Amino acid sequence: MCVRHHRSFFPAISSSAAALLFSVIFFGASVDAAIQGSAHDFTAFDGTICDPCHTPHNAQTGVPSAPLWDHTITTATFDTYTSPTMDLTVNSPEGVSKLCLSCHDGTVAIGSYGGSTGTDFMTGDALTGTDLSNDHPISIDWNEGSNGAHSLMGPFDCSKCHTLHSGPSARELVFFNGNAGSIECATCHDVHNDKEIDKLLRVSMVGSELCLICHQDK
Repeated sequence: MCVRHHRSFFPAISSSAAALLFSVIFFGASVDAAIQGSAHDFTAFDGTICDPCHTPHNAQTGVPSAPLWDHTITTATFDTYTSPTMDLTVNSPEGVSKLCLSCHDGTVAIGSYGGSTGTDFMTGDALTGTDLSNDHPISIDWNEGSNGAHSLMGPFDCSKCHTLHSGPSARELVFFNGNAGSIECATCHDVHNDKEIDKLLRVSMVGSELCLICHQDK
C-alpha cells in the first residue's frame, strides 16, 4: 500500500502559531458569541467585531501583550495610585494595561487603527483619563514587597485566584509578566467577555466576590 504525505502543501509553523490557529478555528465562534452585543462589540465602526484591536495582516510588531495588534498605542503620561498602606511599587501602565488605555485614557480615538486616525473618543464611565491616582493600581508585581503580595490573601490557597490545572475555576484571575505575576487591567476584566458578566469582569462583584479573592482577612 502506498501512503502519500502531502506536507509540501503546508508550510512549517511553530507550536505557538499552531496553538493560535487551533484556537481561532475551534474557539472563534464562542468568543464571537460572547463579545457580540457587549461593550467591546465594535461592529459600528466597520462592520467587524475584532478590527479595532486585531488584524490578520500587517499587524504591529513588538506588541507581545496581544496577538496581531492593530490599534494605535497611547503615549500618554499617567498619574498612578499611591498609598502609605501599600508595600508595592506602582509602575507606569505597561503591557496589556497600556493597550486597554489606548482607548480608555481618552487620548487616542477608538477608531485609530489600521493606519487611520479616528475622531470618536471614549466618554462616560468607560473613560479613565490619565489620572489613575484614584483607581485600583495596575502594573504592580504580585511577588514584590517585604512579604510578597500573596500575603494579602491571608491563608495561602492557590485556588482562590488561579484556575485549577485540572479544570475550570469559579475564581479565575489572570496574572501577567511571567513569574512576576503582574496585576493589570485584564487581571479583573475579560476584554472578550467570555464570562458574560457586567463590565466585562472575570468574576462577579455581587457581594464583593471579586475583591474578596485577593483582599480576604484584611
